Parts: sequence; C-alpha cells; structure tokens
Amino acid sequence: MPTRNRYVILLVAVIITIYLFARHANNVFVEEQHLLLTASGLVELEMKRREDLLARARAAVKEYNVLEEKIHLHLVELNALKMPPGNNKTRLEKTNPIFELLSEFDALKERYPALKSNGPYVALMEDMQASGFRVITARLAYNRKVNEFNTLLNVFPYKLFAKPLGFHSHPFQEGAGEKFLRNEK
Repeated sequence: MPTRNRYVILLVAVIITIYLFARHANNVFVEEQHLLLTASGLVELEMKRREDLLARARAAVKEYNVLEEKIHLHLVELNALKMPPGNNKTRLEKTNPIFELLSEFDALKERYPALKSNGPYVALMEDMQASGFRVITARLAYNRKVNEFNTLLNVFPYKLFAKPLGFHSHPFQEGAGEKFLRNEK
C-alpha cells in the first residue's frame, strides 16, 4: 500500500510539474509573440511613413512643375508685350497689362528661388534615404524577433507545448533587397 501511495504522489507531482511548465511556456510564448507583433507594427509604421514622404515629394514636384510652367508662360507673354506695335496711345493702353503681368511675375519670382534651390531638394533626398534606412532597420528587428520566436518554438522542452498551446512559426519579412539578391523580379 505505501508503494502505491508513492506512485500516486509521484504521478501527481509529475502532472503538477508539467502543468506549471506548460503555464510557464505559454507565458514565454505570449511575451515573445507580443514582441514579435510590436516589431511587425513598427515595420508597418515605417513603411507608411515612407509612403507618406513619397506622396509629399510627388506633390512638391507637381507644384514645382506647375509653377515653372506659369513662369515660362509669363515670360513668353512679357516678351510679346515688351514692344507693342502701333502709336503711343496704343502702347500706353497696352502697358497696363504689362504692369499687371509684371506684378504677378514678381510674386512668382519670390516663390521660385525657394523651390529651385538645392536646400529643399537635398533635404528631401536625405529624408527619403533616412526613411529607407528606418524601414530596413525595423525589418531587421522584426526578422530578428521572428528568428528568436521560431527558435523558441523548436527548442526542447518548449517544442512539446508550442502546438498544443496554439503557437506556430512566423515567416520572415522580405524587402526589395532580398529579392534583388536572389535575382527575382
């Protein structure tokens, strides 16, 4: 009889140990998965920031093109109005539109150097490069977390509890650089 009680106590101790380790493994999996999802969110955030930056850059280029077109048209009009044909009365009548056009041209001229200068262009290129680096850094951090999580799922004794607790491996996130290295399009 005492031997039977020892086996029951041993069996209960083993079941309690397995239960406690399963709870511990679940807590570890949940924590690691949370860190993984946080890293994934950071990648998405950086990619969204990059998309917004590119959209703003496209809008600035469009605005610059429109402004440059206006300046070119005004220069053509000014050139045509510079020496109007006819007598002095006709020339005086045509000078009013010239003054109006000159004042509008001056307003455009004030905005043009800010758009034409190298400063904003260089700053935009630096922002775009920094944004790309932030995406790469976030993607590397995510892939590092995926590696840690997937390794945890395959290490004994955690491997015994991963599938029963509903945890599975996650895929790595690939960027354009990885596809380029493998000659994919």
